Amino acid sequence: MAEMKRCPICLTESVGGKPHEWHKSGHKKKGYTTDQISNMVKEVLEQNQIKAIICEAVDLARQPTDWRSNPKKSRKKYHREYYWRHVVIRRQQRVTSKMMRKKLKPLIDDLCHAVDLGRISATW
Repeated sequence: MAEMKRCPICLTESVGGKPHEWHKSGHKKKGYTTDQISNMVKEVLEQNQIKAIICEAVDLARQPTDWRSNPKKSRKKYHREYYWRHVVIRRQQRVTSKMMRKKLKPLIDDLCHAVDLGRISATW
């Protein structure tokens, strides 16, 4: 298979790999030099490559990664992995809630006692 011949300035396919006619004369109407056109084309190609990479990453991110997307992975295995991924956060929550219960226990006991006194005094 023959290699595709490209214009040396804009890097698009051209007959025999020669510069397009616009590059020879037409660019002068706009005031661009062939070097400026080459630089603009390279920038556009680079931007298009970056867009393609980002689009591919977004497409990969849209694919589900949970246990339903992989039939070989069982639900039990998925939940086990999920638990161990978040075990540090769970332990921290457990420590925090235990500490808060210790701090609030006297207040809760006093409130319960006040409610009991209110009930007793309300029935006389």
